Amino acid sequence: MSDMDASSSIVVPLSGIDQNGVHTSSITFGYVVRRRLQRNTPQEEWRLLAGRVEWNAEKKSYQIRVPVEQSLPKDYALVKFTTSKMPSTKVPIAPIDDDSAQFLEKPPVKYFRHSSTLNSLSDYASRRAAILSIHVSLTANCACVGVTLPHGLFDATGMGQVVKALNCSLNNLPWIPPKISSSNILAEELERLAVSESVGDPCPPGLVNLQRDFTSVNVKNVLSLGTSMATEMFWHRAKAGAIYLGPNIVEQIVTSVKKQAADEGKGWVSTGDILVAFFLKRTSKKAQPIPMLSQSALPSRCEKHSLETNRDFESYSHNALLPFAFPPLTVQQISSMSIYEFALIHRKAVESTRNIPFIQGYQKWVPSIGGSAIPSRKKGTDSWLLSNQVIGGVDKLDLGSEQLAFWHWMLPFLPDHSFTLNKLRGGYILDACNGIRPNRWTAIVKALDSIKEGKPLDNLSFNDIDRMVKVKRQKTAECVDGPAVQSGSLN
Repeated sequence: MSDMDASSSIVVPLSGIDQNGVHTSSITFGYVVRRRLQRNTPQEEWRLLAGRVEWNAEKKSYQIRVPVEQSLPKDYALVKFTTSKMPSTKVPIAPIDDDSAQFLEKPPVKYFRHSSTLNSLSDYASRRAAILSIHVSLTANCACVGVTLPHGLFDATGMGQVVKALNCSLNNLPWIPPKISSSNILAEELERLAVSESVGDPCPPGLVNLQRDFTSVNVKNVLSLGTSMATEMFWHRAKAGAIYLGPNIVEQIVTSVKKQAADEGKGWVSTGDILVAFFLKRTSKKAQPIPMLSQSALPSRCEKHSLETNRDFESYSHNALLPFAFPPLTVQQISSMSIYEFALIHRKAVESTRNIPFIQGYQKWVPSIGGSAIPSRKKGTDSWLLSNQVIGGVDKLDLGSEQLAFWHWMLPFLPDHSFTLNKLRGGYILDACNGIRPNRWTAIVKALDSIKEGKPLDNLSFNDIDRMVKVKRQKTAECVDGPAVQSGSLN
């Protein structure tokens, strides 16, 4: 590939909150569809995707150099495209519909991501590699399409813009790409806040919670996190998978909780708040009845507070994520509170980051611990990492075939007990990316069975759930011609 000079390219800078996962991670979204695939070739609709990562030694930061000439050089790779064919292999596919509430078995990432796909920004920069990778695998029962980008450049919202660019290109739909600029509006906003007078509490409660649950990156803390992950993977046998809630089931859950919200009048909660609370509350039901802190960090887009003054933030393409944490909660507290009460805690934790005091405090705290942080796995705590990605719209990729499943990976490194929330076929999929303990899957599956039986969401005893599950399994065993794997199976 010919190097781009200053006259034929534009440099897109990144902010201090960009470059998330510089050395360790990239995002892969996997789409499972029927065998027939859209055959249109992706066209160059968004020139940013033709950019190359490079290191700016003066600013000590990565940036994207984007070619601006009308035509690209002949040897210039716009997309890294790879394929594989595994005709004898079948991907686990569970039938889903509007009334589904079930566990989904997660297929291996190799069907969606080629082994040569890069991870770190330093590799992208040194190899002058295309930042967008697409991998297609054909199996005996479906086609798997994986879309991968470096997380150091795009979060899930930015990835949603990439998916939109691909979808419009493949399906000949009109689209106005986000503007490409030689300045970075988030970097400018953060610089303005850094030099402006502090507003409010220099260390608000939301930041206190975050500092409790995250720690600096050093050898001791990395080893501690690695040991905790190894324990979950090898001792507790953490299992990757997801639950899918069809639109009718989601409506049932959300309507019930929002009625309680209206009756109690304590505050508004979103569908995402409710589903996250439902998931965590059900996993806590099976935890040991001893004092354990549940610590959860969930990313939040931080530009919301600036939209009133600069509408360009609506199409900001790069990372704008700030992690936030719940206040300390014991398992007993989570188990005893209603889903609405837990959802309201989640909502308040989200809103605690979307203000100037939190952002100013965060910008001062991160450099004080070395410029980056990792989850702090304390003994006797139950640690989760959650990400609501629905707003990004990463599920909206029409490949000309029925979508059967949708998956998410962060590679090569993502702690266990991490899960994402996305849309799928009108419903929602909660994907436990790197696995959770089997007994927690069991607790969730039992809760799903109780929903299908029409039981109330809260105040449901496990004796009732166990009885319902046993009856259901007995009925299943009596159906000689029934499917080999029933909805909710963990096998």
